[in-house]
Amino acid sequence: MNVKQAVDMLELKASLLVEGVSASEEALTGVGTDYKEQNHGLFGWDMEDHVGSELPDDFLLPDGTVVQFRMNSSSPFCIRADDGGLKLLHRDRDIAGVQWIKRPDFYKTRVSQNGKKMVQIGQIGGEDCLFFCYQNYCSHFVRGKQCLFCNLASTSKTYNSVLKKKDAELIGEVAGAAWAEGAVKHVLMTGGCFSHEKEIHVVKDIFAAICKHRGVDRIPGTILPSPAKGDDIKRYYDTGIKAIGYSMEIWDEALYRAICPGKSESTSHGEFLRSIESAVGVFGEGNVYGVLVMGLEPRDTFLEGVKTLTEMGANVVPFVWSPNPGSRLAGHRAPTGQWFAEVVREAADIVTAGGVPPGTENHCYRCDGNNLLHDALREKGIS
Repeated sequence: MNVKQAVDMLELKASLLVEGVSASEEALTGVGTDYKEQNHGLFGWDMEDHVGSELPDDFLLPDGTVVQFRMNSSSPFCIRADDGGLKLLHRDRDIAGVQWIKRPDFYKTRVSQNGKKMVQIGQIGGEDCLFFCYQNYCSHFVRGKQCLFCNLASTSKTYNSVLKKKDAELIGEVAGAAWAEGAVKHVLMTGGCFSHEKEIHVVKDIFAAICKHRGVDRIPGTILPSPAKGDDIKRYYDTGIKAIGYSMEIWDEALYRAICPGKSESTSHGEFLRSIESAVGVFGEGNVYGVLVMGLEPRDTFLEGVKTLTEMGANVVPFVWSPNPGSRLAGHRAPTGQWFAEVVREAADIVTAGGVPPGTENHCYRCDGNNLLHDALREKGIS
């Protein structure tokens, strides 16, 4: 990162996600008690394992931008305590004041059924998104055909910090507590790889429990199941969730097959597009998301994907890739923060011109510390 451009909060966030960040012992005071800590609900996003160390989940830049904390002890970025606050430095040069995010009260509460901590079942992403992984399992790892960037199995084994399989009623209880506290505005839910018939029943029971505990008929947020196809799309809509996502990962078809060998066998590029088109017809424009891993394919194919999905009436969630321990791409290098910032601003131009409803009721910049598109759209006044 060019420190002369540190006022560019979008590039700063991108650089922090690409380079990672460390924190002094004094700066970490209160993490896990007063401030929200990592609980590894699905993936490990840090660049090195940190078993036994309590690290923040994310933090805020001065303009309210949410940044995922990706631990890297070799990073040029460091957060240190400074006169009662926190200061972000780049090679000992002051960049900006930052803040940890408050730890919600429900994190220290236990569910009524088995006494497990609620945080072992659901966690908050960013400031206001309640995340559930209803089953931490992916069958592609068993066959050695996992996505090359994924470390789901390694993370689960390394940290063992959450329940691997969550009961629907317990998820409902946690959701009720989180909303009652005023800690969340929407939900994000996923669950490894299932047979479609089994997964839709699991999701139906979960949302029935959430609706019961909240006293509502529909839930703001997004379900990210195994790719929903055909009649399953309407069945997911009928569960009460307001939006659905499709983890396409890579737009370029040849790269998709190479980087996602197991997933591409079960769902082709064309099947994703047909399903997304059908989902927009069921959920409505802006309530369907194409999820891409940004940084593993060329700028032109990534932007082609953004354009095509936008023309279909879908929104895009592009996660910023960096190599993680336990993934097959561990030790590789991501593009620069400047590259990410430039490309995502082009993506924001495409999305803005397309006029797709932003869908912020279901997903917003405050719940996403690991992608940049919401922040680039916020620069344009879309928040």
